This record gives sequence, C-alpha cells and structure tokens, in this order.
Amino acid sequence: MSSERREAARVTVRLEVAYEDRDRQVFLRTRDLSEVGIFLHSPELPAVGDDATVTLDLPGQEALVRLSGRVARTESGPSAAEPAGFALEFRESGRPSVSRLAIQRFVQSAPSS
Repeated sequence: MSSERREAARVTVRLEVAYEDRDRQVFLRTRDLSEVGIFLHSPELPAVGDDATVTLDLPGQEALVRLSGRVARTESGPSAAEPAGFALEFRESGRPSVSRLAIQRFVQSAPSS
C-alpha cells in the first residue's frame, strides 16, 4: 500500500503533446495525466517554476485541449526504460475551462493507475 497522496486521480496515458515555453516549442510524450497536471518525458528539462503551455488531442474529444501551467518538478531518468521528464501543474483561474472539463471527463472515464 502506497503512502503517496495525490490531489487528483491520474491515468497512465501515452499521448503526443505540443509543449511550448519561452525557450522552445517541441513535441513530447506523456507519462500520465490528471485534472491538475501532466507529466511529460523530455531529454531537456525546464527549470522548476517555468511557465509553459501544452496542447493535446485527447481521444474522444472533438477539439484540441490547450492549457497553461508551471513546471512543478523534474525527474532524471532512473533507466533507459524510464526517461527523464517533468510535471507541469495546470493553472486554475476560477471556473474550470472547457479544456479542464475535457481532461476531467477523460480521466474519469479511463481506468486509474
């Protein structure tokens, strides 16, 4: 049994995501996704606290999902099988946006990890 506590349920999902920060625009792959954030695999790690935007095409959604956030933490890859990456925490601005609601529906409909 894990003592890890999560703010929101997350799902393991492999999606290609358009990532943009002040220094680069690249396509990255997800490790997991929740209503409050996303973990992205990346050989180049941004600094914790950097602002960024992600755009993703969620299965079952008609439109692209675009959200802004802040880099919350980075992880160096422990092995070749698990590459380095970082967590992007989505910004909340009052009422949930259409994009946040789309992610919420996607996460709730997928099996938890």
